[in-house]
Amino acid sequence: MSVSHYFAQAGMVKPADIDVSPQEAHAHSVRIDGSFYKGCIFGDACWLLKPFSRDSFFKHNSDELLMFIGSDPNDPENLNAEIELWLENDKLTFNTTSIVFVPAGAAHGRISVKNVTKPVIHYTCHMTADTYEELPAAATAPQGTYAGNRVEKYAPVDGRLPSAPPGFLTRLLWIDGKKLKGAPYMEAVWFLTTNDTGPENHTHDFDEFIGFLGSDPERPGELGAEIEVLIDGETYSFTKSCLIYVPRGVSHSPILVPKMDRPIIHFSGGNGGDYIREGTDQF
Repeated sequence: MSVSHYFAQAGMVKPADIDVSPQEAHAHSVRIDGSFYKGCIFGDACWLLKPFSRDSFFKHNSDELLMFIGSDPNDPENLNAEIELWLENDKLTFNTTSIVFVPAGAAHGRISVKNVTKPVIHYTCHMTADTYEELPAAATAPQGTYAGNRVEKYAPVDGRLPSAPPGFLTRLLWIDGKKLKGAPYMEAVWFLTTNDTGPENHTHDFDEFIGFLGSDPERPGELGAEIEVLIDGETYSFTKSCLIYVPRGVSHSPILVPKMDRPIIHFSGGNGGDYIREGTDQF
């Protein structure tokens, strides 16, 4: 299979219409779904630019992760906005960079984005589906059931941190089944500089998604950097915001950053509860 089949760059997959008001509160970045790569992990990245709200409740047949990242790399934990999101009968309210875990079948919605002083980077992924489908739902779970389904900070339970050259990245978020029972694995960082080293080539026993997002809300499709990624023995280079689907067992890495004009967001995750690399002695 050509390596290009793994990648969806900005502009390759048509975004769905988003039911937000006003429409200018939202700007699309990049999407990957079954129309591009059948069987992939659905992913969609966008910018939240202005306050807006949605009143409806809905559910999905797949576990979902919702990531909200503040767009200032010099103040990475600050969302520069306030998010209210109902998960069943629990209202999650936060103003820091966060991941929310929404289990399959859980009613959620009634989202409100308030007090936006800087644009917010938002990513949605469905761990066991290649399409986005909203099904009508009503909140039925007892209050308190999902009150703790939000994670902030990069703090794995086992304390392990991946190695990186000094000054190359800022760690943002980590979630897995040890951090939050039932949750899939996902992590996010800022890439701040160029880099000519990367993780060793490896595989996983789970499907993985990998993302690289530009940090200019006025040009959401532009990466502002060049990334080189080795997958299945082939190297691919790109300069657009990009989502990658890596099926389980497919070798990948290193990830190199030969050029950078401005910092970018990098994240990865998978439909396994914990992160384990096969083919190396590293976790």
